[in-house]
Amino acid sequence: MRVLQLCPKPPRPARDGGCLAMDAMTLGLLADGHSVRVLAISTEKHPNLPEHHDSHYRTATQYHAVDVKTALNHANALRHLIAGESYHIERFHSPDFTRELDKILRDEVFDVVILESLFMAPYEEAIRRLSDARVVLRAHNVEHQIWQGLTQETRMGPKKWYLTKLTSQLKKYEITHLNNFDAIVPISEGDSLIFKDLGAKIPMHVSPFGMDFEKRPAVTKFTSVDHVFHLGSMDWLPNIQGVQWLIEEVWPKVREQNQKAILFLAGRNMPESFKSDASLGIQVIGEVENTAEFLRRNGIMTIPLLTGSGMRVKAVEGMSSGRPTVSTEIGVDGLGLVHGEHAFVANTPEEFANHILFLLESNDTASKIAQSGQAYIRKKFSNKNIISDLVKFLKKLV
Repeated sequence: MRVLQLCPKPPRPARDGGCLAMDAMTLGLLADGHSVRVLAISTEKHPNLPEHHDSHYRTATQYHAVDVKTALNHANALRHLIAGESYHIERFHSPDFTRELDKILRDEVFDVVILESLFMAPYEEAIRRLSDARVVLRAHNVEHQIWQGLTQETRMGPKKWYLTKLTSQLKKYEITHLNNFDAIVPISEGDSLIFKDLGAKIPMHVSPFGMDFEKRPAVTKFTSVDHVFHLGSMDWLPNIQGVQWLIEEVWPKVREQNQKAILFLAGRNMPESFKSDASLGIQVIGEVENTAEFLRRNGIMTIPLLTGSGMRVKAVEGMSSGRPTVSTEIGVDGLGLVHGEHAFVANTPEEFANHILFLLESNDTASKIAQSGQAYIRKKFSNKNIISDLVKFLKKLV
């Protein structure tokens, strides 16, 4: 098949779960023998960094990125608010990107165009105008659900009113455009059910995030669990909210029982409000240069997400590296994990803290959970198998 992949940010470097998921799609399709061209949006938040694209990748994907200003503009936000349009979506709609897309579609023929997230939906019309390709929405999340959760956690006031309006417009856009595509590829079973409830009538195929585990040796053995950590992009609001909950609600309960417990907070764009505090055993280390190396340390991974949808790519990455994990239900949604076998799952601060304490105090249990979780993840989320199933679905569409 000939595939055009449209991305709302550069897939490389792998700065967050979305980047990892898009790059896994590209590499999986290439490895399966298909041609893939990648056209991405480069933003202020996610700039194009050519030094992270090796020559083989550039040649294989004909990679190109178009600069688009997506930073918050209050005047534009107000204009879209008054017009009843989704500002979340329109920020990614660019004349420059449309022109580049038109040029590619006039010169080349594709069987499938994959829109990586709802933010690329505005380009569906341009694709239909110049191509007979099947247009597939790869839904990383049910986008409006994330913002609904964040809005509910916001205190009453002008900000909550504004977020409520934005979320309402995003939900309207998402529902209105659901059946504009030829198919939807949700990243989790839960999201597929939500899309059906919202009125989706088109074909759907659940295709979770996968990894090439053959290139990542299994690491599960450790002498002792000596710290707790959170690793994630800290410019994503659900992560900020979750870490705040971890620090304020969970961690004090851990320290009450274990004065030597240490919590590392890692991730790019760490908010200044999160500071190291030796008296609380909190160390903020910010962005890590080598994620794989960081995940080989003897720590307990936490996923304290309170809002969101889709699946947590970092959960797959961390557990596949053999890290014992404590998460909320939302944090491991879509993974199909068994509580107490593959990971510990808790939704209250008390339960979350108790699971952390248990793992800190029992190296045998931590090792057992780590090995079981790693084996499960590596079997279920092999990118080769996931892509093979997806290709069968796409060929039926074509």
